[in-house]
Amino acid sequence: MYDIMDTGFIRVLLNPGRFFEARMQDEPSLKIPALIALVIGLIGAVSAALAANLIIGILPADMQAFGMIGVAFAVVGGVIGGFLTWLIFGVVFYLVSMAFKGKGSFKRTLEVTGYGFLPQVFGGIIGTIFTYQLISGLTIPTVTNPEEIAAVAENLTSVMVTNPLAQIAGLVGILFLIWSANIWIFGMKYARSLSTRDAALTVGIPVGLYILYTLIALAGWL
Repeated sequence: MYDIMDTGFIRVLLNPGRFFEARMQDEPSLKIPALIALVIGLIGAVSAALAANLIIGILPADMQAFGMIGVAFAVVGGVIGGFLTWLIFGVVFYLVSMAFKGKGSFKRTLEVTGYGFLPQVFGGIIGTIFTYQLISGLTIPTVTNPEEIAAVAENLTSVMVTNPLAQIAGLVGILFLIWSANIWIFGMKYARSLSTRDAALTVGIPVGLYILYTLIALAGWL
């Protein structure tokens, strides 16, 4: 049995090859990967709530009840986003690995993909701290009509995207994504019976494209 108290999180982070080699001896299980996805989703929900609460701050008093509904949707969306991201990455890795004649179940791919998201827990916490610092430093003007609300919301979005804190948070996120990619390479190697080279390509192609997109966005070219 693979006890939850002996999940080897340290080995996942620092020695993923050894971890996944041993993990292949047991049946695939999505319990712990799902827990990791849930934690990431909850962290994302906090960030989403902070951003949504900022919008509430610019609403007139009689409209703030609608803003609270928006916060609730943002929180739910953040939690769902954690699981959706896990699923999307798992599907992409599985499909790309097919080009290298990978062998192994989709469930096993989802399992190793979920474990690979572990560094994102730390990255998400750091990102949430940056978000809080960024929002707490903004000045929220008072508005009275929908036109002003739209203009202020657009201005706040622009300020948040171009703020150095947001750019630093983006770069930090890339570093943690690279850490995850290292884990995914070993995970896909064992989950889909790939060579190290093919596993690196399976992970490196989609992750590299995502990082390129993020860098372009941070540079303000989008």
